[in-house]
Amino acid sequence: MMLDMVMSVDDDSMVQMISEIIMSDEGFCESIVKIEDGRMALEYFEEQSKLPIEKQKIPELLFLDINMPIFNGWDFLNKYDQDFKKFHDRTKIIVLTSAVDPETEIKAEEHPLIFKYITKPLEHKHIAELKLDPIFQSDSHS
Repeated sequence: MMLDMVMSVDDDSMVQMISEIIMSDEGFCESIVKIEDGRMALEYFEEQSKLPIEKQKIPELLFLDINMPIFNGWDFLNKYDQDFKKFHDRTKIIVLTSAVDPETEIKAEEHPLIFKYITKPLEHKHIAELKLDPIFQSDSHS
């Protein structure tokens, strides 16, 4: 199973690099779009929404950090929910965060757009678990 595209939204370039190496090692996706904050991620979706559907490059999976300066993960989720409903069924969102606060985890697990909550760093076991998830088992991902 290999996804076409994954997006990583995180202000920490080291986390971005480690995640990319792990996804590459696991043969998890064809390409990774690395974006450093929530506002830039929204701009990406805005640009894609202007294209004809067959030309859109929409990530199948989005790893989202919660704790980012200026425009954090919650800000992104609120605006994405309002403005990009047409992409909700095309992109699964995973919170990948260093926050070990139980309230943050509960809020994430209860959020309708969040598919999964993972504590940083991303590890090989996380990708192995995702590969086994039925949501990624369709023919379009093989």
